[in-house]
Amino acid sequence: MRIEQIMRHDPTRVGPDEPVSKVVAWYANPGNRSRYTYVVDKKGVLKGVVTMMELLGLFLPPALVDAHERGETAEPEVIHKVLESLKTNKNRPVREIMRTDLPTVHASSFFLDARLLLRERKITALPVVDGQGVLVGEVTRRVLLRLLDNILHEPDLFQLKKDNKHIFETTSEFFIG
Repeated sequence: MRIEQIMRHDPTRVGPDEPVSKVVAWYANPGNRSRYTYVVDKKGVLKGVVTMMELLGLFLPPALVDAHERGETAEPEVIHKVLESLKTNKNRPVREIMRTDLPTVHASSFFLDARLLLRERKITALPVVDGQGVLVGEVTRRVLLRLLDNILHEPDLFQLKKDNKHIFETTSEFFIG
């Protein structure tokens, strides 16, 4: 079974010059379940990823959180610093905070290759790229669990031929950019 058969085909994307405020607004929407926003250039080539953790680190810096936990910073000062950080950083382009160290898989790879990378890197999603580095999809832990659930209910599903491109529809809820 190949990754192309199970991957989400339209992961959330954003251009490198989009402001981080757009990504914050998207993640804040209760209907959005994706944890990764992929940064792609105009040709769709994957450049990086922005997760909730990068955003929280930008607006709620670890030093501020640690100082508050140690009792060194009172609540009003924390609120003031968070508001200041929001004003200062809301228009920063996502390219300045994106991570570029993410592993990728190809659509033609065996599905266990994705599971191995997810486990080794302790991440929840992997971008799927073509030979030119263009983002074509995403495979997540949830997608792998959905595959297992489907196989539990329909064991013959595991025997599908490689030319069957989609086992089940997987879509993202929103597209930025």
